[in-house]
Amino acid sequence: MAQASVVGTRTSWVRQRGDLLAVLALIIASFVFTTDQIAEHEMMSPIDEYQYTGYYAVVADQGIVRQGEKMPFYARRYMVCHGVRAVPDMALNPAACQAPDSIEYPIAGGTTADLYTPLYFLTTRALAQPIIWAGVDFVDAGRSVGGFWLSLGAVFLYLAMRRARVPVPVALGIGLVLVGSLPAYWGTTYISTDATALAAGAIAAWLTLRALHGERGALVLLPVAAAVATLFKLQNLIGFVAAAAVLLLAAALAAGSEHRGLAARASAFLRDRRTLSGVVVVLGSVAAQAIWLAVRSSLAVGPSPQMGVPVPFEFKNLVVELGNFLPFLAQGALPPSTTGPASLPVFTIATVLAIGGAAGLAMSKGVAAEHRIIGVSTVVVAIIAAPALAIALGAVSGLYIPFPSRYGNSMFPWALLCAGLLVDTQRTWARYAVLALGVVTWGLALMTGEA
Repeated sequence: MAQASVVGTRTSWVRQRGDLLAVLALIIASFVFTTDQIAEHEMMSPIDEYQYTGYYAVVADQGIVRQGEKMPFYARRYMVCHGVRAVPDMALNPAACQAPDSIEYPIAGGTTADLYTPLYFLTTRALAQPIIWAGVDFVDAGRSVGGFWLSLGAVFLYLAMRRARVPVPVALGIGLVLVGSLPAYWGTTYISTDATALAAGAIAAWLTLRALHGERGALVLLPVAAAVATLFKLQNLIGFVAAAAVLLLAAALAAGSEHRGLAARASAFLRDRRTLSGVVVVLGSVAAQAIWLAVRSSLAVGPSPQMGVPVPFEFKNLVVELGNFLPFLAQGALPPSTTGPASLPVFTIATVLAIGGAAGLAMSKGVAAEHRIIGVSTVVVAIIAAPALAIALGAVSGLYIPFPSRYGNSMFPWALLCAGLLVDTQRTWARYAVLALGVVTWGLALMTGEA
């Protein structure tokens, strides 16, 4: 009897502290994943890591990289000494490693990192400094900060699901899928502004679920978080546009159910705090980015380097962009084949959960109205975000640049949230099946690498 009592006490302790244990598990899983992958990196990421490394190298000294500057010397040397993955023209070059200024560099040795505010690079440099003092290589120390960004995304996705009363095993399992995903691999195991995307989307989802019920703190914090996240990387705005869409739809639904007559409904919708918060999320972020562009322009020391041959903006480009983000939310920067055989099941699991979760929640009959709103918003924003970006660029420059699917990374946590909301939590086996799926995905992810 005494032994049974001890076992029962332990079980009760675990249940009471389930959220704390799950959060700790996600943090540990995030740092184990990033540390394991960083240790295997021999070359630089082809997703502009050499540009980001240059900014990271000089941010503590000069604070900002100006438009028209040359790529910093440290980045040029590191690039030729280590090479860049998947880019034959930028392979390891031992001769140039001894004389970095003896070769021709991409875009004539210029930098495109000036597009970004120093926020990501200052944060990375500050968090990397203790690791550098511990004797870790300068670049690897910067890459290691990706564990912080990944754990932030995993924890806030978990908190968002728990806010929606998703059971602990399901929330933990889906969190582990995020940690082991290909967007996490490409975004958080290299020096990359993409590192902030998963965290941005997860924070947007968590604040939105709090704001749905009219919490004033969340309604105020959401526009602030959106503006800050956008200043880390413009594309992070997409995850907050989904938040705005959820709030606006929720306000419209409430106005329609509580009032009769078009005028009364319109008045109720406009007076709803969620409407105001949703509008400020978008307008505030756009204003923050406009201020940064003005600052960037005022500090420029020359024109931006020419990148490829400009393509005129045409309507057919929008049709192409409609299918850019949603089918590839779980792909990351490059196809799964570039990270080894284990990447295919990782990609498949994450894709099924993301697309099935978002589309399923949007179309299911037996779900709460506010949950269906989340599904609809996720699907709609994931479809229209890329064409909207193309229209904005076309309006400003008259040109078209195909967007990589990784620009939609901030929507990946939203899609996984939808999957969590759709799981049949009435069945105990289903809860633990999702947890097992997450553990398997994370374990397989540790076997990915430079193929």
